Amino acid sequence: MTSAKPASTGSGYAVFGGTFDPVHFGHLRSAMEVRQALGVTTLKLVPACIPPHRNPPLTSVQHRLAMLYLATRDNKYLSVDEREIRREGKSFTVDTLASIRDEIGTQCPLFLVLGADAYALVDDWFAWQTLTDLAHIVVLERPGHHLQATSDRVKKWSKDKVVSDSHCLARVPAGAICRLKLTQIDISSTKIRELIRRDGTIDDLLPQEVIQYIREHHLYGKDPV
Repeated sequence: MTSAKPASTGSGYAVFGGTFDPVHFGHLRSAMEVRQALGVTTLKLVPACIPPHRNPPLTSVQHRLAMLYLATRDNKYLSVDEREIRREGKSFTVDTLASIRDEIGTQCPLFLVLGADAYALVDDWFAWQTLTDLAHIVVLERPGHHLQATSDRVKKWSKDKVVSDSHCLARVPAGAICRLKLTQIDISSTKIRELIRRDGTIDDLLPQEVIQYIREHHLYGKDPV
């Protein structure tokens, strides 16, 4: 198993997608650690417009974007990439990677960062077998989650792609699958939304600027906004 270790920065382009409904410290801590482990200067947080394989976000694109910008505005290592929002419609990851690959060229390493739960269902994704043609896949293991393929076809597809050393990924532009076990906080957006509905405490789960925004706009209450 590969653990997160500092690497020299500056090589490659990493993207971390999700609905971020809302963004929280689990997202931000994971993003910072994986950025260091991969040795990239900046990691891009890519909010989905309409996720194809899960229920639509409870809040609007505008609210989710605003919260992401608030959470990252003082962090020079994390930034927000709006390409899936601008594209509108369903957010297919392969389209996002193809768009980025067109911008950065064929030789720059590109990293797609996924949670272990998302990777376990990757064969439900559109054109999933072409993902490693465009990028490396970096799977983040959350507390209680492990890298396990749920189908024989994913096991067969990934067999010759899995590597144990994340540092070797920067040597080629795409094609490998690597897992990282990070010091992650066991937080979920679902848990935060439920706490808000029950008037629970969320002060230690997400940035104060995001909490203030949620309160000002009355998000995640009993009546969805």
